[in-house]
Amino acid sequence: MRSLLIFIFVISAVSSRHVNFYRKDYTYIEEYDAFYKFHNDPTGVNFSSTFLACDDEGATLFYPSSANEWKVAKQLMLESPDSPNLTDIFIGMHDKFGLGEYITVDGHPVTILVEQNDNIEDHQCVTMDIETGAYTGSSCVAKATTFRPYICKKIEDVSCPTIDTGYKYMKETKKCYKINKNPKTWLKAMETCFMEGGLLVVVESDMEANVIRHLIDEDNYYAGFRKLFPDKDYYSIKGHKIQDSGYYRWYNERNTEYDCGYLMMDNNELYMNAVYCSTKLPFICEIGVP
Repeated sequence: MRSLLIFIFVISAVSSRHVNFYRKDYTYIEEYDAFYKFHNDPTGVNFSSTFLACDDEGATLFYPSSANEWKVAKQLMLESPDSPNLTDIFIGMHDKFGLGEYITVDGHPVTILVEQNDNIEDHQCVTMDIETGAYTGSSCVAKATTFRPYICKKIEDVSCPTIDTGYKYMKETKKCYKINKNPKTWLKAMETCFMEGGLLVVVESDMEANVIRHLIDEDNYYAGFRKLFPDKDYYSIKGHKIQDSGYYRWYNERNTEYDCGYLMMDNNELYMNAVYCSTKLPFICEIGVP
């Protein structure tokens, strides 16, 4: 009965972290899953001041990170109560390090064409035309007595919803995993994961099996499946028969003598197997990241 109660409660322990709010002056745009703030104020006098203004707000100076994201700039400008006459805005691209190539403010190479204005000697920074999305090499300083609009962008940091640094986020599965090498019985292993806000790992696809395969060694690791009733099927702790959970690869013939499931490696392949629940094994915890 105790195991069954933990089955019931463990699923509710992992809650959604995603909240569509950053600051009251930022706008969430679902298409890009990001928050934006349009600035049309004196902080836009030069590239450095725009960069620092965004940084002070915990955001980064905007640049389009996908094909059509440049259109966000026009949308935000039209929604601004004091839309500027200028259509060129500072964006988060520069050659302030003198590489001879533009990079983004977060260190990625710029692969899209940046037109050069022959009338400008210093074009270490980049502006974008919000009507066309075209990039132009530009001075890092706005014209005298004016300032240039810009946008700050904030995306949710993809990380594990715990300060336990043992959990590692895997973008392929949108889960965090922790390999616990301290051997425990199956029940104690599950209780440990539960107390950490997670659950014993349930492999739900070939892709996830491949992810886990690269996280573990040749040891055996408890996983989130077991028999609930004598001589019956194995169930995952998410309530499905293990053969219906998305990944089902048993090692040799399934031995129904044992109640509690574990994962094992053989010839660099991930398999399922079972042992007595009182056996002490290392284990894997998972936490879902919505």
